[in-house]
Order: sequence, then C-alpha cells, then structure tokens
Amino acid sequence: MEKRSAYIAHPLLRENAVEKREYQENILKTAERKNTLVVLPTGIGKTIIAVLLAARRLEQFPEEKVLVLAPSRPLVMQHRSTFAAAMSVPESELIAITGTVKPEKRISLYETGRIIFSTPQTVENDLKEGRLSLKSFCLLVVDEAHRSVGNYSYTFVARKYMTQAEHALILALTASPGSEEERIREICENLFIRAVEIRTEEDEDVREYIKPVKIEIVKIPLSPELEKIRERLKEALKERKEKLREYGFKFQTKKDLLDLQAQIGKRIDVGNSSLFPVLVLVAEALKIWHALELLETESVTALREYMERLFKDRRKKLLRDERIKSAYFDLLGMRETHPKIEKLKEIVREELKRCERILVFSHYRDNILRLYRELKSVPACKPCYLIGQAGEMGQSQREQIETVKRFEAGEFNCLIGSPVSEEGLHIPSVDVGIFYDAVPSEIRLIQRRGRIGRVKFGKVIFLLLRNSRDEAYFYTALRKERSMKRILKRLKETGVGRKITLFDF
Repeated sequence: MEKRSAYIAHPLLRENAVEKREYQENILKTAERKNTLVVLPTGIGKTIIAVLLAARRLEQFPEEKVLVLAPSRPLVMQHRSTFAAAMSVPESELIAITGTVKPEKRISLYETGRIIFSTPQTVENDLKEGRLSLKSFCLLVVDEAHRSVGNYSYTFVARKYMTQAEHALILALTASPGSEEERIREICENLFIRAVEIRTEEDEDVREYIKPVKIEIVKIPLSPELEKIRERLKEALKERKEKLREYGFKFQTKKDLLDLQAQIGKRIDVGNSSLFPVLVLVAEALKIWHALELLETESVTALREYMERLFKDRRKKLLRDERIKSAYFDLLGMRETHPKIEKLKEIVREELKRCERILVFSHYRDNILRLYRELKSVPACKPCYLIGQAGEMGQSQREQIETVKRFEAGEFNCLIGSPVSEEGLHIPSVDVGIFYDAVPSEIRLIQRRGRIGRVKFGKVIFLLLRNSRDEAYFYTALRKERSMKRILKRLKETGVGRKITLFDF
C-alpha cells in the first residue's frame, strides 16, 4: 500500500502545499532559536525549510518582514516561485528586487513587500545609499551560504542585519560549505551562526527522500599523438619546477603556483627586484600547467586556441622552448578530435534512446561552444548551452532563465552548462548528468551532482582521461567531500564557537 503523505497546516501556508518531513521539523527546532547553518543534500528541501521558518516568524511578528537572498537573478526568481507556491501570502507582497529595478522604485517595493527576494549586491548597495533599513525584518535567509567568505556581499548584509534588526534571526542554506574547517568557521563567523544542522544521504531521517543516482566512471585513454604532446609539456613544466626549487620555492598544485605568484609579486613591489626571474618562471609554469589542463580535461581545439594566443606574442621567453614550439606545431597539423569528445558523443547518442534530458558540465566557455557544435551532429540530440554574462558570447540572466525554460519544455534535450549551471538552479527533469571534466572542488562536485535525479532515478557519468588531472581532481573532490561531512557533523555536536560577535549589542 502506498504511503499517504501528511501535510503541514499553518495559517500562512497553502493547504496540502508542504509535505510533513521529520528532518525538516527537527532542523526547524534549532533554526527557530538561533542563527543556523543548514547543510542538506541538494533536492530534498532546503528552500522549504526557509518557507516554514518564514511562516512561523511572520506569525510571531505579523508587522515585520522576511528577506531572502540568493546570488543571482535566476535564483532570486526561482525562490520567489517556490514561496508563492507554498505560502498563502498574497503574491503582491512577494517582491523580487534585483539590480534591474531602478533605485527609486526599489524604495517603495521594500515598503510594500512582506517577503523580499533579492541579490546580496543589490541589498548592500541600498543599505549603503540609505534606501533600505533592516530594522523591521524578523528573518534573513542566505542561500548558497558557502559564498559568505572574504568581501562577498553576504558578509556586509549580515553585519548590518544583526545591528539593525529588532528581532534578528539568520537561516543560512548550502549543500556544500567546503572541506576546510577554517573556511567553514569563517562562514559561520561572517553570518553570526550559532548552530550547524547537517544531514547526509546516509542519515536515516532523509534517506527515503533521496532519489537514487547511479554513478558511472568512464576512463578514456589518450591517443599516441596527444600523449607525445603531453610528454613535451610535462618535461617543460618539470624543468621550471626544478629551477624554482633551486631558488628555494616549491609547488605541487596550480593553487600553489598562484599563491607563489602573489607572494613573489608583493615582494617585488616592495623593492626586491632580484626575484623578478623567479616571477617569470612561475608565470611560465602557470601557462604550461594550463595547457596541460586543457589537454587532459577539455579538447584539442581548446588547447590549440590557447597556444595560438600565446604565440601571438613572440617576445615571450617561453616560446623559445623547443618542446613548447614542437607541441604547438604538432597541434596545428592535427585533425583528430579529443577522445573525450568522441566518447561524449557516443554516450549522448546511447542515453537519449532511454532518457529525456541530459545535462553536460564543462568548465571552459570555449570548450562548451565546441561541445555544442559537436553534439548538434548527434542523431536526436537537440543541444543548448548555459554560460555566464561576461564577454561577447555571454548570456544575460534573462537569456539564462529563458534557456532553462526551453530546456524544461522539451525544446532542447541536452543542456551544456558552465559553472553558472552548477549552483542552485532547479532543473527537475534531468535524467542524466555527464561530467565532461572533473573539478578538484568538493563544493562544485556536490553542486553539479545535485542537479541530477531531483524527482526520479538519475545517472551521473564521469568522463576521466586515464592517468591525468581528470583522475586526480575527481578523487581529490571525493576526499574533500568526506572531510567536509566529518567536520560538519563534529561542529553540529560541539558547536561552532565564535570570534566576532554582535549578539551582545
């Protein structure tokens, strides 16, 4: 016999709109009492927890308002739709305010709205210009809270909120705050978090709501021609690594190189010009590293175009390296496509025989456009792409929203997404996700995986080039994800502590 769902009854909720779930009720018991960071697997109702808490706070403080923040306009509009579907608050009081709304109009919208949905940058600007006070807001919801580091606008808005609001309460939501305890604590301090609530796929009270996702790992060998090019690039990188070691500098990862570049640049700025040769070596190592990254994770075309840009500046010492020159000229004469592209086309062709929609993740914009062109030749495949706003080929947020709508409507059946597609967007109809490239970030791994199988069985396919950065990045992200869960479970039990506080004001 099919289990009948029970629904939550509340004066500010629509009848039979919100299913009763034990884990959400348990999290709410904490979130009602103190500022809480909620970490949940994607697709099981983080936003609904915000809806339920908003209803309770507005019932407790009927003359006050709720502010819901999300990092992009598409996400802002998505949250407004979720609240409108669940709450009995008149839609005229559910106000979306982004930078596209003129400043003078935003002032009146803040006054008339009961629940305000906005981007943190817009709210920060309006707070600084005196167009908004947070005094009468009884709840601040921070979505994608893992962004609350450094100078991101969430930090400024949270501080203003804690100093201005008479009945302040913060609910921070994310699927992945990161694997480093220092970063997690920074998020907690920036948002004045007092409690952590985490649930994982293994927890008993959420297990029944997790849609099964099958994981497939496809390992692809590099062709002999590309292997020769890779070996030349690796030899050139090894030489720079050894020279840097002679100067007393070491690196293992791309992040190490970037940190080294910043560190040496600062020392040169204060007069240590003897380090200029070291800075040149670091810059060369970074260029070679990026070339290897393109070769191992993206496409022949992406690598060729990158090296063509390098060779436009003949003054660079790097271009006198015979191994770099040889790799470049071999690329110019190469007609073959990358083995990952051929495997992708094969998988898409087979998967579309038994599924409706596919989401392909790729990091680099040039490669996304290449994949789009390649997949147009696959029978039955109707591809589209989703990229950020920057650059000549960029998509505005309006175009991004329209692309997702057309994909959901079935006009397209294969969406190729850049990092802009990884965070938050609710695309419930995706059956299969293909990770064209691996990412070493546990945050992006979780965000990507969370787009798949949100309402039914799904499949995630990882395309990994054998013995490459692909494999290393994949296993690094998995290790970081396990570490993140351990740290959060401990912080849930022991508390987060705090260095910066406004609670005593």
